Amino acid sequence: MPQIQHLPVAPIPELDEWTRQLEAVAKNPLEFCEDFPAIAGRFEAWWNHDVDDRPIFLGTANTNPARPITRRLDLLTNPSAWFDAKLADLRQTYYAGDALPHIRTDFGPVLLGGMLGGHLEFGADTGWTKAFIDDNWSNAPDWRLEGSNPWWRLLRELTNMVARDAAGRYLVCSPDLGASADVLLNLRGSQQLCMDVMVNPDLVRMTADAIYPAWWDAFTCLYRDCLPHGAGLIHWLWIWSNRPYHIPACDFNFMIGPEQFNSVCLPDIARQAATVDRAVFHLDGPGAARHIDALLEVSSIQAIQFTPGEGTPSALAWAPMLKKIQEKGRSLYIFCPANEVLELCNVLSPKGLAIALSTPLSPEALAELFESFRTIW
Repeated sequence: MPQIQHLPVAPIPELDEWTRQLEAVAKNPLEFCEDFPAIAGRFEAWWNHDVDDRPIFLGTANTNPARPITRRLDLLTNPSAWFDAKLADLRQTYYAGDALPHIRTDFGPVLLGGMLGGHLEFGADTGWTKAFIDDNWSNAPDWRLEGSNPWWRLLRELTNMVARDAAGRYLVCSPDLGASADVLLNLRGSQQLCMDVMVNPDLVRMTADAIYPAWWDAFTCLYRDCLPHGAGLIHWLWIWSNRPYHIPACDFNFMIGPEQFNSVCLPDIARQAATVDRAVFHLDGPGAARHIDALLEVSSIQAIQFTPGEGTPSALAWAPMLKKIQEKGRSLYIFCPANEVLELCNVLSPKGLAIALSTPLSPEALAELFESFRTIW
């Protein structure tokens, strides 16, 4: 399969300066993470498809189950109450291995859809966007990110609020902005977008191209709002990087075949990755796994994150694909149930390996599992 070519990129002029700022953050311990410089070094080895003293291990536990920790989406419109709850959640969380203390400005999935005119609704732990684009696309938005959009204003307010408090203490974690295809999935609807890809793929490609500047504006603003406060920024997989990075995704891809994915969706994904030049692709579930060969031909994607998927908790069942990813020189980040962690370590190379726990454990059980993980290496 030939390498996937990306669409024209809009360069980010501050990338080198942001790298300098992130490297400075990585040199110092954090109030909530004394081992942060060592963890940052471990992640840098991971990005380079290598291993420092051991692979990456990420796990968290609630130290007070009587007070559930949710995403606090129901508090978003009350920033003060939201921040107090999120800070209390951070203090109540036990972080094992390389898990990084952070507060995430979480708006649920695909925030960019709401910032481009979609109607967002929230519960305490979930969010959704109502589809509204009609069959002839006559009511589609103009795909510009307007400073007056309330979700855009709120994101910037919360990012600055967290960053001011986070510097030297913990990290800021971004929301899921969403890629172009997933923005369209939310605003058009799944059945309708599947038909569009088959009947009018040029329209979908053209719209993805129109969404790219809005994604660029939102992504760059996260760094522009966060880093001047001296805080470090991570994205929703908890991965540290001494350079800016991106998590491209396309959850829509499980609904379409390889030909449609490669021609309609992948060029835009490759462009987002090339814009930042450090990226880990979010591969979500068995339906998405059919596209792995094409994704491994995108040179600007250095790593693959795999979630086995709903109803298929086993990461070990995917060992052949996971080995292929490593053999192709890509780093690997796997959501893994607790009972498979140690066996998976014996199956995969330690180079470029990160394992994130997908099943809840008590702090004591989590500490015991991490100790067993660490003794392997």
